[in-house]
Amino acid sequence: MTTLTMHKLPYVTSPLGEENPLPDLKSAGDVHAAIAIDRSTVSEEEARYMGWGRVHTILPYTKQDGYVRSPRTEYLDTAVLENAHIRATFLPTLGGRLWSLFDKDAGKELLHVNPVIQPCNLALRNAWFSGGVEWNCGIIGHTPFTMDRLTTQELHFADGTPLLRMFQYERVRHLLYRVEAFLPENAREVMVRVRIDNTLQEDTAVYWWSNMAVNEAEDVRVIVPASKAFRYGYGGNLSKVDIPYMTVDADKLAGRAREMARESGGTLDWDISRTTTLPQAMDFFFDVPKDTRPFISALNRDGYGMCQTSTGELRGRKLFVWGMSKGGRHWQEFLSRKGSAYLELQSGLAHTQLEHLPMKAGASLSWLESYGPLQADPAIIHAQDYQAAARHALDELNRQRPADTLEAWHERVRQEIDTQSVSDPSSILSPAVSFAPVEAAMRGQAFSACGLPINLMDQDQSTAPWMELAEKGTFPCPDPMLPPRSYMLGSVWKEALEKAIANGSNHWYSQYQLAVMHHAENEREQARECYERSLTAAANPWALRGLALLDETEGQLQSACALYMQAVQLSPVRPLVIEALACLLAAKEYEDMLSLVDSLSDELRENGRIRILYAAALLRSGRLDAADEILHSDLVVPDVREGDELLSDLFFESAALRQYGRCDDESLAWARKNTVVPEHLDFRMK
Repeated sequence: MTTLTMHKLPYVTSPLGEENPLPDLKSAGDVHAAIAIDRSTVSEEEARYMGWGRVHTILPYTKQDGYVRSPRTEYLDTAVLENAHIRATFLPTLGGRLWSLFDKDAGKELLHVNPVIQPCNLALRNAWFSGGVEWNCGIIGHTPFTMDRLTTQELHFADGTPLLRMFQYERVRHLLYRVEAFLPENAREVMVRVRIDNTLQEDTAVYWWSNMAVNEAEDVRVIVPASKAFRYGYGGNLSKVDIPYMTVDADKLAGRAREMARESGGTLDWDISRTTTLPQAMDFFFDVPKDTRPFISALNRDGYGMCQTSTGELRGRKLFVWGMSKGGRHWQEFLSRKGSAYLELQSGLAHTQLEHLPMKAGASLSWLESYGPLQADPAIIHAQDYQAAARHALDELNRQRPADTLEAWHERVRQEIDTQSVSDPSSILSPAVSFAPVEAAMRGQAFSACGLPINLMDQDQSTAPWMELAEKGTFPCPDPMLPPRSYMLGSVWKEALEKAIANGSNHWYSQYQLAVMHHAENEREQARECYERSLTAAANPWALRGLALLDETEGQLQSACALYMQAVQLSPVRPLVIEALACLLAAKEYEDMLSLVDSLSDELRENGRIRILYAAALLRSGRLDAADEILHSDLVVPDVREGDELLSDLFFESAALRQYGRCDDESLAWARKNTVVPEHLDFRMK
């Protein structure tokens, strides 16, 4: 008998903190969003959608960057599916993540269960944590809902088997997506059906990757039914390579990897299927043949481990590793604790994560994934012949978890679950705040709920002003010192807001929100006019910040700095202070930076990002000892970005200044060659 139960799980977490009220108008973007492609190895057809459908902002979402490193025990909501063989634990309040998959027969955990939930700056909205299986929908990068709640619902098949449905509305692409997990009575695999619906009668783009973390170890081998992969090594081009063995010239390597290559005669063979041999962070997007059952697995020395497979709609498979460099090892521990390490297996709609795919108006996509153990012959799995290992793993997968079982259950979900009309509030285990009802109220018949009970989703202060605009045609006017809670984009909302302004809702907040809409569309003059009208109606730091951004991107740094300083004087909140300091740094106004930090509260001065900006100002104003005191202290910058090398760069800058009294290409080259970055500053991925 299979059960679905809800539990409270005590867990060590760091608080997420307040969301950033500043609209994302200068996004750093995802590191995969603009990778150069090696056209000599990647064909025109393979590159067809690489780079297509990119967005340049995460608006209308706000950033989640208010977290700090102050671990404490909290109680997490969990939904647990369990039968005699498998126990699958999900986190509905954290993106619906499959957190634990326990094989009761073997007494073993199949996933990497991070001992802490510790936000770091790796997701679209900044905050992200490692571990389990996450569901990424919408635009390139980790889902906007990685730290957010999904509405959770309990449904049943005709035979009484429970199904856990978790769903949300993705605001950039206007998609409703559902993750539906179930565990048949005697199954040794948890099934996960994913369905994505385009809510509008307009073409859009779609993106999906399921990201699985499993424990990394020397005896673990990654097995995929492929002989080639698209490789990206952070800092280079995307190229297509043979797998699993790669021959690399010594001249293209650094440090111990270069020494090993030279000892081997000038080249080094990497076995990408054994991740502890790889020196740096790397992505491998496997080219799984269309006529092959797609799967990806990580099997240990006994030939045992986690294997994910799916119906044919989900073709892409990927391996991500942090690599064995100091920076890669530091990232592993920064996301968790010392000694904790994982590798990432992924499965997606496209070949690579450079791609969005087209999705027609009103279209629907559906597939079924399964997660469970695989036992294979270790002598074959770990032999030199990788293709023989892949064939053997596929044979065992077909024997232990037949493909036709997935197809049959996928059809059964469509026949028994999709046809249910479920709007009973008692079926909701946990509601989530969503903008789906707001969009439905504004668009009427043009918006489809796709069979989901969006009327049972929650509303809060972030959705309230937009629901008022949709239902009443008016827009509220809050206190100008209160941080804005939400934003909207799109012609429908812009036209509605303009109409509300013309009909009497003409105040600082309506003009500010209209300015943000124009700014996000790069309608700069209209944005400037609306920001200025907002300030005429009421002094507010948010419109000042918008004007500062416009000036900064036009190279008017002095004007931008002045506007930022006015904004900070009105409201010295953390995000405004950080942006102001970054602008002052770009303008080389180091003394103003020092004065601003000195004027802040003790809490803000202790913020890691503010401390490192302060250290940069000290360094570049000649106060080397004071800067080094910060760099060599217990400095922690919780929101250091994937690929961001500011910390190590400042260390090299300091070393160059001490050695040569200047900081130029020659002195920095010396510093990089002759000094060792302290571990707590080393986040280099290449």
